[in-house]
Amino acid sequence: MFSFHKRASRQAALCGVLLASVSFGSVLAAPMSLAPLTKLRLTVVQFQPASGDYKRWDALGGDFAVAPDGSLTVPTLGAIDVAGLSAEQLGTLIAERLQAKLGLLDTPDASVQVLEYPPVYVVGSVSTPGEYAFRPGMTVMQALAVAGGEQRLDSAGGLSETIRLQADLTGFASDILRTTARLARLKTEFDRGSEIAFPPTLNASDPGISEIMEQERRIFDAHTNELSRQQTGLDQLGELYNAEIDALSQKSQAVDEQIARAEKQVESIQALVTSGSATTARLSDAERVLADLRSQRLDNVIATMTARENLNHSQRDLAKLQDEQQSAAAAQLQQEQANLEKLMLNQTSTMRMLRQSTEADANTTLARTAQMGLTYTIMRDKDGQSLSIDATEATPLLPGDLVKVSLQMQLPMGPTGGVAAATTSSQP
Repeated sequence: MFSFHKRASRQAALCGVLLASVSFGSVLAAPMSLAPLTKLRLTVVQFQPASGDYKRWDALGGDFAVAPDGSLTVPTLGAIDVAGLSAEQLGTLIAERLQAKLGLLDTPDASVQVLEYPPVYVVGSVSTPGEYAFRPGMTVMQALAVAGGEQRLDSAGGLSETIRLQADLTGFASDILRTTARLARLKTEFDRGSEIAFPPTLNASDPGISEIMEQERRIFDAHTNELSRQQTGLDQLGELYNAEIDALSQKSQAVDEQIARAEKQVESIQALVTSGSATTARLSDAERVLADLRSQRLDNVIATMTARENLNHSQRDLAKLQDEQQSAAAAQLQQEQANLEKLMLNQTSTMRMLRQSTEADANTTLARTAQMGLTYTIMRDKDGQSLSIDATEATPLLPGDLVKVSLQMQLPMGPTGGVAAATTSSQP
């Protein structure tokens, strides 16, 4: 009887491995869709027939991350839904939209490179639960390997893991508070506000949180003072140019009056020279004075044009300063928002692992005397829903998967010859 069951279990395991191998091959053959939080690098180039080389469009390219809602924001094109698209398909889509948006004759070359996939999470009966970097083609067995393999039934090790997870939770909570305060400051800078409006989640009565808020206020005041100082300098420079233009305008009026008198004097002397009452030398002196005055008027016109150009330049510098400050605040705001979402996700995952770690300690004594095996379950988000998938060691993973490893224990035979079975698991 035992031999029959053993052969049957081997055949079932072999069938499972073969089916998993077929499924694994099909997954690898298909392009991998871009999951939320995937980090990408976009490069856009276009062939220039005149020069025979490629021109890279740095303003459109760069490093980006897929948003949690499955969208990707690209300069000029805005938000693009990348759900179900591979990196190659996304590059083709961006190239076609750029051609249509910019009215290009030829389609530019847009390539999308995956810099970093969302991690996979391994929890349950493993040595070191946590998040791990995803690699294309990664299987459940490989995830188990990077997580340190099967959990070693050591109460001291379990206590150390619990302490580590508690420390991680404390660190995540502190980082979330700091990031929340930083986001409030950046939003105020972007809106050009005068005072930071901290959210109600930051309790100012707590000394630690109060210190974090005060630090952000000091940074905000420093940035505001620096921007105000530069704006004041440019405003004063503009006032100087305006004063110079006014002075040159007054000087121009005086020179014009002098030129008018000099022209009349030249006409009078010409009449006297014609009648023989004055010499040509006197006429030459009058004409030289008139020429000098006209030269002064020309110099004055040039100086006025230069002053007006400098005034326009200072005004452009002032507008550029304000735009750069707002653009920098917007970029930091987007980065900190993504960082906050990642911290909250890590906090949730660590809380789940901590619960599993504490619950697993209760089964340590029982597991020491049991025959053990592992079962695997993959928790996968699809279309906003969480799917539970029974898996084997050869099952391929996708970015963002959570692998739950459970310890299947077969207890020794009891007095009546029966066999008791038990499974240790924790809800993720």
